[in-house]
Amino acid sequence: MNREMRLQLITQLISKYEVSTQDELQKLLLEKGLKVTQATISRDIHALQLIKVPTKDGGFKYSFKVDQEYIISEKLKHKLRDALVNMEAINYFVVIKTLPGHAHSFGALFDSMDLEGKAGTICGNDTCLIICRSPEEAIHIQQQIDLLNH
Repeated sequence: MNREMRLQLITQLISKYEVSTQDELQKLLLEKGLKVTQATISRDIHALQLIKVPTKDGGFKYSFKVDQEYIISEKLKHKLRDALVNMEAINYFVVIKTLPGHAHSFGALFDSMDLEGKAGTICGNDTCLIICRSPEEAIHIQQQIDLLNH
């Protein structure tokens, strides 16, 4: 079996089962007639950009990065709806005013997102500041957030 077919099989297994370790994945592959080394599995996990996400029972399982980005996006949508007061782009910054006590959770969500042009965040009690690499990128990031808020 070539590499692409193996990656496709791993994708199917990760989608179908809650796989929490490389050893579990190795056993599932063996059940499908494919004997691979732990080093190969490790490279394949890296190639597929698999990450570990929490399960409902408190453990962890392999998942796709896209899934995680979707989860973060959904959390941010709810946060924007529930706690956003105001937002504006000012030069190199996006200033986000929140209800008291919510700015840090906004910052954590923005930090976990791959927003192009974002250099970092600074948060207080009711203000989250996204520091951008240019004024144009600040406007673009604000527009991306606005899309999530509608």
